[in-house]
Amino acid sequence: MTLRLRLILTIGGVAVLMVLPALYAAQRLSTLREIATSVSLTHGAAFGALSGLQNQLGEIGRQQRRYVAVPEETIALSQRDSALASARLNIRQLQAAGYGTYAERAADFLDRIESETRDLDGMIARGEAQAATDRIPTLVSLIAEANDLLVEIGAEIDSRSQADLRSASLISATALTTTLLALLACFSIAVLLGTWVTYTLVQPITRLRRSMAAVSAGEFIVPGGLPYDRRDEIGDLTRSFRSMTRQLADLDRMKADFMSVATHELKTPINVVSGYAELIQEGVYGEISEKQQMALTSIQEQSRILTQLVNQLLDISRLEAGGLKLEIGDLELAELFDRVRRTFEVLANKQGIALTVQLDEAAPPTIPADGDRLRDQVLGNLLGNALKFTPEGGRIDVRGWPEDGHFRIEVTDTGAGMPAEQLPHVFDKYFQIGEQARSKGAGLGLAIAHEVVHAHGGTISVESEEGRGTTFRINLPATRRQLEAALRQINPADNDD
Repeated sequence: MTLRLRLILTIGGVAVLMVLPALYAAQRLSTLREIATSVSLTHGAAFGALSGLQNQLGEIGRQQRRYVAVPEETIALSQRDSALASARLNIRQLQAAGYGTYAERAADFLDRIESETRDLDGMIARGEAQAATDRIPTLVSLIAEANDLLVEIGAEIDSRSQADLRSASLISATALTTTLLALLACFSIAVLLGTWVTYTLVQPITRLRRSMAAVSAGEFIVPGGLPYDRRDEIGDLTRSFRSMTRQLADLDRMKADFMSVATHELKTPINVVSGYAELIQEGVYGEISEKQQMALTSIQEQSRILTQLVNQLLDISRLEAGGLKLEIGDLELAELFDRVRRTFEVLANKQGIALTVQLDEAAPPTIPADGDRLRDQVLGNLLGNALKFTPEGGRIDVRGWPEDGHFRIEVTDTGAGMPAEQLPHVFDKYFQIGEQARSKGAGLGLAIAHEVVHAHGGTISVESEEGRGTTFRINLPATRRQLEAALRQINPADNDD
């Protein structure tokens, strides 16, 4: 089973488990909605019809008595008949609400009441006013009996409403309990599924991460214990990692061969060329002309450049292979800055550049560092670049001072500067700016400086403005405790059990 299919099935299973309680809850909610609709529409309409019927019966009695008392007020007849019509409409509404039996009994009472009112109308029409007055109690008695029926209907409506509410309450309570139990069960199953998938993913990835950390540390050995036989994406990844490790081991051997060639096959002939050029310049093989002297000087200069390039290639090869070994000791800052000044002061004066090297009085006497690498591969490269790109009459400043518990070094020049879009690539290997840079180096100096500072647990950054100069800032741990803490952050794999 592929990893993708496994994840899809797991996600689908979890989704189904989450949907089932939701569907049950939706079904229960639908039932509750039906009950609420019944209470609101059916029983509510019945209560409304009952209330209207009670009012209309009272209106019928009042208007009939009014007409018997004052036959000339025929408006009473119109209002009575209107009340009778409204009463019949309310009875039909009561029947539509599901109370048919009670509606039939109410309609029977209304028929008797209407018949009694017609008899009273006939007596009034015949001039039998006293007989009509004596007949009024019969009508009142009928209306009273009808009201008793309405009270009975009201009790029935209330009973049915209460029953529906009790049913809704029971559904709500059972739905809540059942839904919570279902959610708990589904959550437990989902956790088990998630744990199983996580285990099948995280365990091999963790082993692979540790193996990758070992390879990144320079141990190009095919690790055992990885799931090479798995038939999913993780198996493909581990097999690719195994192939990559073998290729890296081959490349490492090729790199070692290259370093051997560089140290023996390149440096030896360069030294021979440089040595013979020096002997010729000294007149060992006879006198030389001025033009020959110029040519020999150029040969010496190019030999020196080649030697420097070979050394840089060796350094960058060691860095890439994880072979940079620092000799950390208590570096005396005063001596470091003094040696830097003495080394570059002559070159700066020769080029007409003002060089200042200043160590703040508050700086600590020593810091934990590899003095040779810090002097030659960091400050040497920074000052060498500054001298290359600072014109005659320019200025280079080197300052060192303590700040925030660290030691900071700043190298500033008034040279050509760099465009803003090129600053992110300054510390990339083989990166050069302009034709002048390509004619003066291979673009490895700043990459080496960056790696050496990084190996010290420090940071290096650059600020530059085209035509106005460049500033490099180095931040180094000032104590061994800071150095050890910084190195632990750089190499977290070293802290794994």
